[in-house]
Amino acid sequence: MAVATPGAAHVEQITAALSMGCHVYADKPLALTAQDAHRLYTLARGRGVKTALATTWMYDPGVAYLRELVAAGAVGRPVEAETRDLRMWPKPAGVTWMNRLAEGGGLLNNRFPHLLAAAQHVLGGEVLQAMGEARTLRRRMPNIGHLHDFRHQRPLTPEELVGVPWEEVDGDDACTVLVRLGQPGTDLREAITVRICCSAAIQSREGRSLTVYGDERSLHYARQNPARPTAPDRWIISRATLRSSEWVDERVPERILNALPQIADDLHRNWAALAREFVADIRDESCTPYPTFRQGWINQEIIEVARAGTGWTGIPRDSV
Repeated sequence: MAVATPGAAHVEQITAALSMGCHVYADKPLALTAQDAHRLYTLARGRGVKTALATTWMYDPGVAYLRELVAAGAVGRPVEAETRDLRMWPKPAGVTWMNRLAEGGGLLNNRFPHLLAAAQHVLGGEVLQAMGEARTLRRRMPNIGHLHDFRHQRPLTPEELVGVPWEEVDGDDACTVLVRLGQPGTDLREAITVRICCSAAIQSREGRSLTVYGDERSLHYARQNPARPTAPDRWIISRATLRSSEWVDERVPERILNALPQIADDLHRNWAALAREFVADIRDESCTPYPTFRQGWINQEIIEVARAGTGWTGIPRDSV
């Protein structure tokens, strides 16, 4: 069963599916609280079913190539990493569920999980500690009636705003999270610190990016030419060395692209890549590790730490 509704509906829908013994492929957030997310994860384990969480940017061709390069020692020993998704949403635009925490909105719930999953896919390790903050920069938005798909928002004209009520909103449209990745039980000084930044109120040149800093050199990947999805220079990795300020670009190899589902649209290709691994696992066929409800629960633990803003906090975990 696939669950692609906003997060506020997930507990009821996923509980019903698990109670019937269904394997479940769910969008993020898994639930609105860590407690509910852990309950769904535990219920799924108890039913013995497979689960998948759609943190799908990890299947991006550039992320896949970064993983390969880091594993081959291209940066030496990874020391730090940072990943960002900074895109300006249109304004003023009509309020949607994305702007209301009670409906599963906010960037921590919906964009942060993609970046964390990609960083872990490249670097490996468990989240040992986390800290962060969430910010709501646009606190009032016009309510022009029911709007569901926030991706198709556009700036409203002054004429369209005449007589329209404005609503107080609490969905975070900016957040910064630090996590420490490593193996449980190891010295935290050996952990890799990852900075994760999201904003819907900043126009960045690159949009979504992931950079890995090693003790020998660094690698940087950013989505190129988002308006030209089939352009040959769309998938670019940049390399730098400690002895030079020059960054050298190279294209992601065709074999990386060819190994993914042949779908032009980024969003649909990445969803299909996860679905392929999920279905193979259900059939007891060979598959690569993919995000499950366990990651969905851990995401919400981190999100609650970030919203509390209380500094470095250990992240709970149980058996993998």
